[in-house]
Amino acid sequence: MTIVKSIVQVIMTILAAVIPGLANGPLDTTAWINVVILGAGAIMVYNAANIPGWEYAKLIASAVSAVAVLLVSFLDGGLSGAEVIQLVLAAAAAVGVGALPNGSKQQQA
Repeated sequence: MTIVKSIVQVIMTILAAVIPGLANGPLDTTAWINVVILGAGAIMVYNAANIPGWEYAKLIASAVSAVAVLLVSFLDGGLSGAEVIQLVLAAAAAVGVGALPNGSKQQQA
């Protein structure tokens, strides 16, 4: 199950790169930075399986990337339409990662 959480984060990252572009035209620099942040979040979610004793490590990793997307967008002068879509997808990724059950300790080893 641990890889499934990473796949959820990767899918949301891909959607964050594609959907805003389809809805609002080409992504600006801030929107691309958000895609990179979400991609880094996918890596963090994948690697969080290696932290023993942290049941919520994957959720925290995903939530950190969602908050980073929000901060970058606000620091750039507010939320554009593309950034709102990305923020919703980042939040959905965090909810999805948190909702999926963790694998057993044998699967994580």
